[in-house]
Amino acid sequence: MFQVVFLAVLLMSCSQLASQIYIPVLPNITDFLQLTPSQGQAAVISYFTTLGAAQLLVGPLRDKFGDRPLFFSGLGILLLGTVFCSIASSAEVFFIGRVLQGIGAASPVLIGRTLLAARLSGSELKSAMATLSMSVSVTAICSPFLAGVLSGWVGWQGMSWFAFAYYILILVYGYKTMQQSSKITMSLRPKALFNEYQSLLLNRSFISLASLKWLPTFLYLTIQLYLPFLLSRQFGLEANAIGQAMMIPMFGLLIGSILTKVLQRKRTYLDIVIWTWPALVVSVLLLLFASGSALAVLLAYAAIMFVFGAYFPSYMHLIGVLHPEKAGTANALVGAVELLFFSCVAWLVNRWLLSGVESLAALVFGCALLLFITWRHLRTVLMPICKE
Repeated sequence: MFQVVFLAVLLMSCSQLASQIYIPVLPNITDFLQLTPSQGQAAVISYFTTLGAAQLLVGPLRDKFGDRPLFFSGLGILLLGTVFCSIASSAEVFFIGRVLQGIGAASPVLIGRTLLAARLSGSELKSAMATLSMSVSVTAICSPFLAGVLSGWVGWQGMSWFAFAYYILILVYGYKTMQQSSKITMSLRPKALFNEYQSLLLNRSFISLASLKWLPTFLYLTIQLYLPFLLSRQFGLEANAIGQAMMIPMFGLLIGSILTKVLQRKRTYLDIVIWTWPALVVSVLLLLFASGSALAVLLAYAAIMFVFGAYFPSYMHLIGVLHPEKAGTANALVGAVELLFFSCVAWLVNRWLLSGVESLAALVFGCALLLFITWRHLRTVLMPICKE
């Protein structure tokens, strides 16, 4: 069990590292490449959108051909994209690197999400999912801090070479330990894939369950784009300090995942969803009444990430139960929608709607309301599954 969980942890960290290491140094990148803040945010979004689009193809490919071929091809593209980012001296080269990173990261992140459900079951699976969520939280905590420290030592381009070395280690470990997964017979013709995805999108239970991943991710993407500039301009923090400050919200992610690991032994995942939901209300109150303090803003973000940490293993477990044979396709659709649609919406919200912390509070309140409605639907439809 340990080897399977550890491999899943490494695979998930590929996407996390690629997405998060540039966040604390985003103001530095925009200055170096002579970009506007909006263009710098677009460089970040280019990674998420290509990651989402690539998953639409990688998911069915994984179900049809298994894990190993997709793992090696994905890591190869991810390494190539990281090289482009490492040598970038212009905006065009950096954008190409980010696009390649997004395409390449689709394979490890998708395999990481489906690996546990394919290898484990029952209480062992629930415990492993919670452990994976905790490890994701630890990576989220460490990545901004390491990015801030490394950029201070070797610059943001030198920092990319450290990521390259890390991906090489994962490639070697995966080569030695990854087993070939089972394959299913399915068509990869565009019409067949369209029908497959359409059937999922018309399934109300699938949409409700996916919302547990979509809405927290939307808040995460929106605030990740907004917060570095807020901390830099309103509170005067520099890249190293921003990297350290952004560790605080990620502790919320860790606490949420730890709490879920403890509670899942005796409670259903839907219980965990509603019990952790009030943290979103706390976030709204902090943003409204204590926005003059950088610490209060960070704690408000931490409350959101606390909910993210609790909802992520709930979604991961239930999606594997609902779609065991086509977990790759189902996870691909969830990932594609959240990254193609919600990442673009997050960028548009930053560009046109976020005028201050108060508008951010209104956004969090709206998402909290939608999540409560989603929970009410899931309680009536999926309660028998949650008790398994």
